[in-house]
Amino acid sequence: MEEKISFIEQIRIALSKPLWYKTLFQQPLGKHIRYFFALLILITVIRFVIPVTAYLQSVGGLKSLIMDQIPAFSLENGVLSVDNRLDIEQNGIRFVIDTDVERYTVEDAKKLAEEMETEVPVVYMFSQSNLVSNVNGAELPFSSLGPLVINNQSIYNIAPIYLLIYGSLFFVYQILSYLFGALLFSLFGYLLSKALNLNLRFAQIYVITLYAKSFEILLESVLQVVGLTFLYYIGSIVGIFITCNYMTRGMTSMILKLPERK
Repeated sequence: MEEKISFIEQIRIALSKPLWYKTLFQQPLGKHIRYFFALLILITVIRFVIPVTAYLQSVGGLKSLIMDQIPAFSLENGVLSVDNRLDIEQNGIRFVIDTDVERYTVEDAKKLAEEMETEVPVVYMFSQSNLVSNVNGAELPFSSLGPLVINNQSIYNIAPIYLLIYGSLFFVYQILSYLFGALLFSLFGYLLSKALNLNLRFAQIYVITLYAKSFEILLESVLQVVGLTFLYYIGSIVGIFITCNYMTRGMTSMILKLPERK
């Protein structure tokens, strides 16, 4: 007989009571969907919304970042103008913006890349009339953009839409990553089920694994936001062991009488 449980109880069992996963499995499909939807929204908030919000606050807000901290620029009628020359290099990627130069060539970008002390250097060079890169010899003449007008104000106007789209794509990525990660664990669980003669279907093991990964993904998300790389990798390894433990105990719960819930 199915036992109805509340959403809060569903969360508590998923995160700390793997021997009660049999009860989770007995819940309607809608409850599974609501749980994972809520979990992945929380993950998106932790991994995307909080870091972006914190960064914007640190620079005085979105408007301050785009209107004050980014040099004034304008791209109109195929001509780029920037107040000051910029030469920025970070993580092996170098941006050079100099609108006193009428046109850069791909050879200019390749030559600059050779000067960088990076295994795979990437260079983007913006002139008054074009953008070139050493990657695949790419060149973009600004005249090909037609009557497009881009400046600080237009970037500021579209930035909230961009953040919304990027956040939505991030959420979709979290869903796909979570489903795929659970699939890999489920393959291991299926082999284990066969070895232990548990006679569980792959679909059953997959649902159990989706719940078993809850603790792992929350732990990794929190450690990622904290920003300590060492702790993140240690936490990821610990999370994998916790997922395996929860999955194994959850699979066992399918063939055992449920213990008394506390």
